[in-house]
Parts: sequence; structure tokens; C-alpha cells
Amino acid sequence: MSKFCQRRRPLFNPCIFCREDAALSRSREHILPESLGNTEHILPPGVVCDRCNNYFARKIEGPLLETEYFRHARATMQVANKRNRVPPQFGVVPQLRMAADVWMDGNSIAIQPKDRSRDGDWGQFLKRNKGGSLWLPQPTHFDNRLMSRFLGKVAIEALAERLGGTVGWREEILSQEAMEPLRRYVRIGDQKETWEFNRRRLYSPDQVFGSDGTGYEILHEYSFLYTPSCELIFVLALFGEEFAINMGGSETE
Repeated sequence: MSKFCQRRRPLFNPCIFCREDAALSRSREHILPESLGNTEHILPPGVVCDRCNNYFARKIEGPLLETEYFRHARATMQVANKRNRVPPQFGVVPQLRMAADVWMDGNSIAIQPKDRSRDGDWGQFLKRNKGGSLWLPQPTHFDNRLMSRFLGKVAIEALAERLGGTVGWREEILSQEAMEPLRRYVRIGDQKETWEFNRRRLYSPDQVFGSDGTGYEILHEYSFLYTPSCELIFVLALFGEEFAINMGGSETE
């Protein structure tokens, strides 16, 4: 006698951002991009849907990582992208009034004109001069709106990582009405005002920690602060700078 077996349908797993079903999504979500040195903090498929994953990569993380601030930080710390390439720093050769891409490691330095039509000028300069100056400005500014959307995205995903081992964690995140404005700000960004965040320098990006002969550097670390007034603050240290964002409101006062 033939038997008919009931096919199991995938469970409905709402995406923690858009609430659409992410049960069949295949993408793992890096809480911090791989291009910032993150290989450990990763959400499994089904937490963030493929559509949101791709949107964040194209509209938030990609543009932010291409800013001079992050290119300089990644180049200084020799953090490669997925293709194992370290981005160049922005430099200036003052004698030629020429902007240049600069690659440096512990043993060598490479310089290439940003305007490739000036390759000839650069070649002639190297032939005629035994030395010269190279300026490497340290950018400190970036698009605050883009950065705040990035911080909000990381905060929500880090919270999912923190709660992921508990029963009902997904419903707990999605049911928090106080987090809905931040979720929308990250996903759509149609609010007129920029979500505020605090920023301060904690330590040098190349500072070595530990004193027992096993020194190490810190690319990133993060945690949460739950205040007596029931505010949830996400704190991220990135290349030695601290960024803090209030997950329940656009003000940090």
C-alpha cells in the first residue's frame, strides 16, 4: 500500500528588520563587514533576509567603507577586503601638487597618482630627484547619517546575536515598539533628522594590549548598556574610537 508522507514546510522566520519571511534566505549576515576584519560575529541564515542583507551591503556598508576615513583606518591597520586587498591611503606629493594612492606595509611603500594621466610627471620626478615629501592627511570626518544608519544596523544585529540562544528571542526583538523607529531608519532612512551618536577616542588604533609576551591589537569590540531609566545603549569601539547610540531614541542626551 502506498503511503503519503506530509512534507515539512520551512518555519516562518521573520527577518529582524523587514519582518518578511527569511526562512529560505541563504545569506549569512556579518554584524560587522569582513572588510573591517570581522570573521567571528556572524548571524546564521534566516535571521536577516537576503534582500535586507544585500541592501545593507550596497547602500550602507559599501559607501561607508569607501570613505577616506575608513580607507585610511583599514590601510593603517592592514585590514584586507574579501579579495585580500588592502585599500590605499590618500596622499599628496606637494612638489607636484599631486594627489596619490599610497600603499604601505612594514617593509615597503608604493605610490600611484590618482589621476593616471600624471603617471609621466611622477616618473620624471622620480628620475630627477633622490628624495621628496609625501603628506598623508588623517581624515576624521564622514557622513554622519550614513554612519548612524550603520551603527543602528550593527546594534540590532548584535542584539540578535546576544539573545539568539534564548527561547522567543526573535519575537522579543520584533515586539519592542521602542526599536521600531531605529529599524525603519536603518532599512529606509526616510526620516529628515539624523540619528545622533556619541563619539570619542579611547586608544590608538595600533595600541598593543597585554604584557605577558602575547600582545594583541583590537580592531573592534562592542557591548550594551542598559540604564536605570530603561534606555538601551549600544557601544561600539572601532579602530580605537568609541561610538554610542541610543537604540530607543534619536537623541543621546
